[in-house]
Amino acid sequence: MEVAGRGARVLIADDKADIRTLIAARLGLDPRLEVVGEASNGAEAITKVGELRPAALILDLQMPVMSGEEAIPILRSLAPDLRILVFSAYVGVEKDLSGSWSPDAEIAKGGDLRLLVEEVHRLLAGLPEDVLEIDVGVLETASAQAAAGHWARLAPEIREITPAGGATADLLALTGIFLSLGEQVRCAAAQGLCSCHVRVATRRAAAQGARRALAVLQPEVATEIEPLRDRLLAVLPA
Repeated sequence: MEVAGRGARVLIADDKADIRTLIAARLGLDPRLEVVGEASNGAEAITKVGELRPAALILDLQMPVMSGEEAIPILRSLAPDLRILVFSAYVGVEKDLSGSWSPDAEIAKGGDLRLLVEEVHRLLAGLPEDVLEIDVGVLETASAQAAAGHWARLAPEIREITPAGGATADLLALTGIFLSLGEQVRCAAAQGLCSCHVRVATRRAAAQGARRALAVLQPEVATEIEPLRDRLLAVLPA
């Protein structure tokens, strides 16, 4: 997102304040970019993306509270047009950022920051080609709100017993879908609407991951999040 007379909006997420300052100073030399905020962990990055609506996020991986890779699948449904550039010492070393984890680009720390700036511009030069507009359909507001609330309660418990790796990424992708749905349903409830037409924009890999997570839920969990589970299984791509 750009504002007339200003550059493209960029958010920096890194747990090291000196790294954030260094990146912000380098980006500040480019009039085509505007640093609109900083975050020190993935959870804070998600909140600030919602508040500040940046066009690009420079994201570290290893951070406390919530890591960068954990934030990616959630952000895909909360800000599908956001360009996520991972900037980490772990790029190409320990982390395999594929599937629901996938950022738009990765650059290893320790190199010339000019390369980072060039990559931001490359990403901002076009819109992502894998954004999906998913029509969930008309939902009864009260039951949809209850299902979203059940997921918010159950998700942390499910995550504790989910093996690390792709299954965790898919679970987080599903959480992003539910957060997007939940916000729309809450707005409908606040307006006193008995039903609401819900649409979700997300990235293809996150949508596919969310569907995989739905398909393997335990029956007792699946029951608690109906009618959303069946509706999402019908519209999310395999």
